[in-house]
Parts: sequence; structure tokens; C-alpha cells
Amino acid sequence: MGVRVKLKIKARNTEVITSALVNSGFEAEDPEILIPPSLAEILDISGTSIAEYRVAGGGATSGIRVDEDISVKLILPDRTTEEIKAVATILPGEDEVIISDKLASSLGIVILDPYKGLWCLSDELGKKIRKSSEIQIWK
Repeated sequence: MGVRVKLKIKARNTEVITSALVNSGFEAEDPEILIPPSLAEILDISGTSIAEYRVAGGGATSGIRVDEDISVKLILPDRTTEEIKAVATILPGEDEVIISDKLASSLGIVILDPYKGLWCLSDELGKKIRKSSEIQIWK
């Protein structure tokens, strides 16, 4: 199943609420988010440089690094969270929003059970268990 969280992604004056896959194997030095091309169109974001990524199995892929920072915020039914500035990359061929280990950490996400899709916030550890959001595909 994987862990997915509900996010509000904001670029300039456009905001979109979507689910995002928390990928602990997506290692990044900065809080980073991968955006499908169809969502990038809605957010009206683009870029001019290429970002290279290693993928499982020894392969590689590349995307278009967005020229400006975007903000990301967890959407939770029972509390508010702070906005985090993130580096975005538009990834051709991807149909789901994916967040890096660094962005997950910046948002305070702790994965409890990746198979069952269970997680909590770092200040909720041992007190609360949250269930994964439904997958959202961007075609």
C-alpha cells in the first residue's frame, strides 16, 4: 500500500490539494517533491534545468527542476501544520506526487507501518496512528 499523505501544494497564487506518496527511498539533501506534468500545468510551474535521479535496479531518470520554490503543507482533519518550502521537479512519466525523505522529515512524518500505510507525526509517536490517504493519480 505505502504511506500517502494529503498535502496542499502552493505555487505563486495557485493551490492544489492532493495525496502524495512518502518515499523514504527518495533520498534528498533538500526538502524535495516530484510533480507529475499534468499537475505542473495546473500549478503553472516550469523549469529550465535538468535534475538526474538514480532509481531502483541501477537505472536513472531525469526531470525538469522548477525554477522557484513551492510551499507544501500537510492537510489534517484535527490540527494545522506549518508550510514548508520545497524544491520541485516535474517528472515526465510520473502520475503521482512523491515526497523525499527530507521533505517527509521536515513535515514531521514518521512511518509506522509502510505495508499497512500507517504513520504519525513526530510529536504523536506512541500517542496516535494515522491511516494513509487514498492514492491520487494525475493523468
